[in-house]
Amino acid sequence: MRYARIGIFDSGVGGLTVARAMADTMPGAHLIYFGDTARMPYGDRPPDQIARFMREIITFLLGQRVDAVVVACNTSSALALPAMQGEFDVPIVGMIECGAVAAVGASRTGRIGVIATANTVRSGAYGKAIASLRPGAHVVQQACPSLVPMIERGEVSGEGVRRALRDYMQPLLAAGVDSIVYGCTHYPFLDAEVRAVVGPSVALVDPAIRVARAVKSAVLARDPSLSGEPEALPTPPRFLTSGEPEVFARLARLLLGWDPGRVEQVSMDTRGGLTCELMEELLTSSERFRSRGTT
Repeated sequence: MRYARIGIFDSGVGGLTVARAMADTMPGAHLIYFGDTARMPYGDRPPDQIARFMREIITFLLGQRVDAVVVACNTSSALALPAMQGEFDVPIVGMIECGAVAAVGASRTGRIGVIATANTVRSGAYGKAIASLRPGAHVVQQACPSLVPMIERGEVSGEGVRRALRDYMQPLLAAGVDSIVYGCTHYPFLDAEVRAVVGPSVALVDPAIRVARAVKSAVLARDPSLSGEPEALPTPPRFLTSGEPEVFARLARLLLGWDPGRVEQVSMDTRGGLTCELMEELLTSSERFRSRGTT
């Protein structure tokens, strides 16, 4: 029996929320996380550039012998996921469909809000996915361009965050939504502040758990001999970034409350691919990774 290897990527640290859900769902899997922090944010980049970045990252992760890839980035999922699924012969799971299922399940009235990057909103991906599940649903989408840079600076509370959230939430609340889906994996880090703005009656939907379950189903359907159950000595996850490893590790500690240990740096080689520049052995333990800290 071989333990599943799962590659996960995002433009930055937001996808760590999905990695945590993945670890809870398949505690024996070996997780390999890549944060493309040198090129974030993706929210306003041209679609063809997003597709190129995705192709590079997926190719790199396949070089790490992963059994599946999680696109823990709503922008990438909205703009280029179907193309990538057609190009690569491994399960590639994105955020949009799972987020739509979770949002529809949480809504009583069918009035659903989506907060996301500008690219995700422009794509209309959430509106289409929700409409396919609940025809007649009223979907109100709101681009929140300032939130990802704030979170990547470690700003997850304070008056600046609350002021931005009040501005972004106002159109959704005015439309009478009863649920809001986090259409960006960074946004769950602001959950307490969002709750303070929208009040107790609006459901806040994080697609991460549904994504993790979808990945587990896809991996085991493809190869039932793989396992995601715990080992006696679990393989620690690997963390890689195209940016500064120290910054990535600091944000992981700040936002999730656990220490990723040493982080490997990945850079662009002269052919446009990704290559490990610094291959350091991780010092973290799986137990430390999987423990839920305060955000």
